[in-house]
Formats: sequence, structure tokens, C-alpha cells
Amino acid sequence: MVFSNLCASNTSNILFNVYRNNENIGYHKVEINRGQENTTANVEINFKVKFLGFTLYDYFHINSEQWNKNRLQSLNASTDKNGKILKCESKQVSNGLIPTSYWNHILVEGKKNKSVLNTQDCSLIYLNIKNLGPDTIYNSKLMATRYKLTGKESNGEYLDIDIWYDENLEWVKMRFLKDGSVINYILDGYDEK
Repeated sequence: MVFSNLCASNTSNILFNVYRNNENIGYHKVEINRGQENTTANVEINFKVKFLGFTLYDYFHINSEQWNKNRLQSLNASTDKNGKILKCESKQVSNGLIPTSYWNHILVEGKKNKSVLNTQDCSLIYLNIKNLGPDTIYNSKLMATRYKLTGKESNGEYLDIDIWYDENLEWVKMRFLKDGSVINYILDGYDEK
């Protein structure tokens, strides 16, 4: 996101429909309020994976971020992961840490190897970021730049994420592997299912 030269506050919303192996399991939405120097982002994620009427995986995450220009000032997140509650609260974020909320293009800018803040539990994730170049997505309806993010969470879980940002540096698509399944984030306006 580009925050400079904004004279008035404006709001934008991002809504992804989320699919696991082509079955809709929920959504990921972000509301971004931009001011001249300060930006607030509110994130909500809700997934439910069911099989034969039983819920196998239940995930709900909310997150509020305060930014000044391109520096994270504070973060307050809560996650319910199958009944296990995780928290991440940081009032003073130091060292220019960037959270794993993905909406801000700054995540893939600069260094190609960096530590980022896991918004579930405030642990650090060491990411390797590779720019894979321009890519046409959504049946050739949108041009975007694709990045590959790989790394490990503090619990040892391996991350393998493909993420796309459009020419305005807006987050427009994501795909990652989770427990042997492919998770696809499809921007609501381009979802044909």
C-alpha cells in the first residue's frame, strides 16, 4: 500500500472467498482506513472445514493494526484455532517488524530474507521472498506480480505461500499448502463459483 500524499481519510475493503481443494471453507476480509499519515487495518478470518456434517477444523481470527506511514505502531489480535485461544498484542512494535496479515505490500519489499511477526501468537517467522514476476490471473482479467514466500513458523510448520499484488500494490490473490491441502484465496469480485 502507498500511504504518502493522502490528504483525506478513505476506506477500502478486501474480501477473499477461501477454498480448500475447491470447496468453500470461509472468508478473509480486511478493512483499511487510510489517513494522511496514519492507517488502521482490521482483519477478520473465518474458516470451517466439515466432513459428513462434522466440523474438522474451526478457525476464527481478528486483528487490528495501527500504522504510521509504513511502520507498524501496534497490533492486537486474537485467534480461536479449534478451541485453542492464541493472542498477539504489541503496543510498541520495534525494529520495523511487519505482520503476516498480507494486505500490506511492504511485506514483499526490501530484503528478500526477513523475520516477520506472526499475528496469531507474536512469534517470529523467518521468510524467504522471491519475486516470480508478472502473472495474468482470474482468466486473464487481472495483471499482477507473483511472489513466493517460504519459511518456518516457530512450531516448525513449513510455510509455502504464493501471493499476488496488482499494479496498485493491492493484495489480489493467495495460495498456500496446509496439511496436504491447497488453500486458495479468490478475490470476491473475481470469484466465479
